[in-house]
Parts: sequence; structure tokens; C-alpha cells
Amino acid sequence: MNQAMNQANYATSQQEQDVQHGLTELVVTHEQDNYLQWLLPMVAHFSQQHSDRWLTWVGAEDISKETLLRYGIDVSRLRIIRLRDKSDTLWATWEALAAGNSHMVISSPGVLGRHEYQQLKQASEIGNCQGLMLRMR
Repeated sequence: MNQAMNQANYATSQQEQDVQHGLTELVVTHEQDNYLQWLLPMVAHFSQQHSDRWLTWVGAEDISKETLLRYGIDVSRLRIIRLRDKSDTLWATWEALAAGNSHMVISSPGVLGRHEYQQLKQASEIGNCQGLMLRMR
């Protein structure tokens, strides 16, 4: 009986771990010039999760590999997508969320309207991926 309960609990726990999608919006004020000092440790934590999927950062600032390593970021699990045109950020974020090969996508798409938010949320569901949207205020 205990073994059956443990197996049921494990199955439920595994399902909860497998279904992790949705969007979180993090608002950063202009006064927080040093926001990378608290963002990069979060990125380090996320880079060490889900060894079979990427942590994707769309439009990441120009951060050196040495800085990423200093903060403990596993650069072998980090995919950075640099954009020539900032207007492509929303599209690239949607593609990264929906692709299914990232466990988390970090992006700064700007202020999201209801329609854009719903599109990105749907993409996160399609790709079973979490999205961390950084918004500068």
C-alpha cells in the first residue's frame, strides 16, 4: 500500500514538474542601473535547471562570457539570441517560447498589450516553457 502511494505521489510530482509554463513580468525602474547584479544570479539558477533544455535569453545585453561565468551561469545551457532590430523582439520571443527546446525564455519585449501578452502566454503553453519578461520603466 505504501509503495503504491509513493508511486502515485511520484507520478503527481513528476507531472507537476513536467508542466511548467506561463509568463512572469518583472518591472525594472531606470533607477536600478545595477539590475544585472541581481538578475544574473537568477539566470545562474535557471541555467542549472533542466539539463535537456535551453535557457534562452532574447536580446540579451552585451555581457561578456567572463561575467556570465563569474556569476555561475552554465554557458553550455545558455542560448543568447541577439537581434539586429529591436522590433523583432516580440516575434523572436514568441518563437523561442513555442519551440519546445527551452525551459525558460528571458526577454525584454517592452510594454505588452493584452493581445501580445496572450500570444506569448499561448506560446509558453505550446512549448511547455516559462517566460520571464523584463520591462523597463
